[in-house]
Amino acid sequence: MDMVDNNVPLQQIAKEIRLECLEMAAQKGRGHLGGTFSCIDLLVTLYFGEILNYDVEYPKWDNRDRFILSKGHACLALFAILNRLGLLLDERFESYGEDDGLGGQLDITVPGVDWNTGSLGHSLGVSAGIALAAKLDRKSYHAFTIIGDAECAEGSIWEAIAFASQHKLSNLIAIVDRNRLSVTDTLDDDDPLFANFCSTLRNFGWESFQIDGHCFTEMPFALEEAKKSDRPVMLIANTIKGKGVSFMENEPEWHHAVPDTKQLEIAQKELSLD
Repeated sequence: MDMVDNNVPLQQIAKEIRLECLEMAAQKGRGHLGGTFSCIDLLVTLYFGEILNYDVEYPKWDNRDRFILSKGHACLALFAILNRLGLLLDERFESYGEDDGLGGQLDITVPGVDWNTGSLGHSLGVSAGIALAAKLDRKSYHAFTIIGDAECAEGSIWEAIAFASQHKLSNLIAIVDRNRLSVTDTLDDDDPLFANFCSTLRNFGWESFQIDGHCFTEMPFALEEAKKSDRPVMLIANTIKGKGVSFMENEPEWHHAVPDTKQLEIAQKELSLD
């Protein structure tokens, strides 16, 4: 993994990415900061914590790990990360929200993006197909995906869960961004879908456990262990929607709200690196 400064703490990188996303959304008047901020720490761990195997000099390297951010409305975070890595040039990154510029979802014209997003419930099946292809081709790469917790209610997710178990896809790692908010709806722990989520997945032949999706000591360890598993793995990452900015945290309006001038100043101060 070239061009990654391993001397910069992951927590600092995450704060820098949050600040970039905040200021870009405020400047362009659009973005989904709540769900973006809930998964930034996971993304930073994947890309800067030596979890994903990739080469910025060769974005299409055949044996790279594949990653799909299923909740593509959080694309601004991935754009910022790809820009930091040098895969996404400054000019294109700054085109976010403009006509003919980067939009509100991911597409494969962006270097480092492996799948178009927009339709929720598809990425786990696509990732399972990628993992199966690696097995059939005797390749060593893994397929990773981050999915939203509300997305887990999609029938296609459970079809993919059964498929991955049937084919023993030990090179498939899924992460659920468990921020407990779906736009304006709350997804409580006593919801039938989540009450016994990990044990249900284990019954399907997966390995599954919960992690703190904002802990930079727990996340790398859990992901490294997942890579060693002999079964597909689903990590339930407990997160906070709007993480990092006090007035955004766990507030449904910040699914797609944009900060005004005063809110921007408060958020910038809270995310200050000083």
